[in-house]
Amino acid sequence: MLTIIYNRKKCIGCSNCILVSPLYFTISKLDGKSILLNSIYKNGNYIRKSINNINYKYIEKAVKVCPVKIIKLIKY
Repeated sequence: MLTIIYNRKKCIGCSNCILVSPLYFTISKLDGKSILLNSIYKNGNYIRKSINNINYKYIEKAVKVCPVKIIKLIKY
């Protein structure tokens, strides 16, 4: 199982996460920041849990390319 934790408040809108992981991220037309798809808001972060580990490498890339390091990945 994977858990992705994303702090959207600190997003600078560089879109790197969208380029490497379009199945998980998209851009907001309202403010230009990334959106973690199918996530819930909890304690200041957006959280998405996934049973599917197949796309792990794409999320891992998003974590690495984020210049402000606001994407975290927990693998169980």
